[in-house]
Amino acid sequence: MTISRRRALIPAAILALGLIISGCSSTSNGADAAVVGETHITNEQLDSITTAVLVAQGKPVNTSDSPLVTQTLNWLIVMDLLEQIAVDNSIVLTQGEIDREREGELKAAGSEAELTDAYLKQLVPTQQIDERIRFALLAQKIAAAIAPGQSSDAATTALITTVTAKSNALDPQVNPRYGTWDSTNLQIGSSTSGLSTPAPTATPAGATAQ
Repeated sequence: MTISRRRALIPAAILALGLIISGCSSTSNGADAAVVGETHITNEQLDSITTAVLVAQGKPVNTSDSPLVTQTLNWLIVMDLLEQIAVDNSIVLTQGEIDREREGELKAAGSEAELTDAYLKQLVPTQQIDERIRFALLAQKIAAAIAPGQSSDAATTALITTVTAKSNALDPQVNPRYGTWDSTNLQIGSSTSGLSTPAPTATPAGATAQ
């Protein structure tokens, strides 16, 4: 199945990522993977998601997988930006809307196992499916709110412009071991610190992603 078949308003550039507001530009400390305004994305939060993916893939939890770590952290940062834009625009997303979207995706997939497999191919563990659906629906609602009645292309452009502006305003700070945040491209770039990207901290195989 194609998870994004009902998400025409979401830019591919944003989906590919995983596809709180203050003037603070504090630097991440050892406990943080990133800081977005007043929001701290902890290493524990990042590790729990990446570990869940590795477990689902049948890999040892100490497997070194830099692309997985980077993609997951990228998504967490952009999700945080979207949440703040939703607040700015008084956009509310209910659990019922998420549930209905998931039911539609489940019907399209054919079974829970196929739905889970489709998301896992995008490096999304079962525990994070609802969060990824929330991400997609928020992007759709924001696009509709900031570009009402506009074409899909115009809404896409408006959405990217809005997320980029929010990123520039908040100036997310990424722990140097993971790289540096590029607000123009909404993604983590190569580390300039000389530190290599580590594998996720090993957590019990039965740990639940946050």
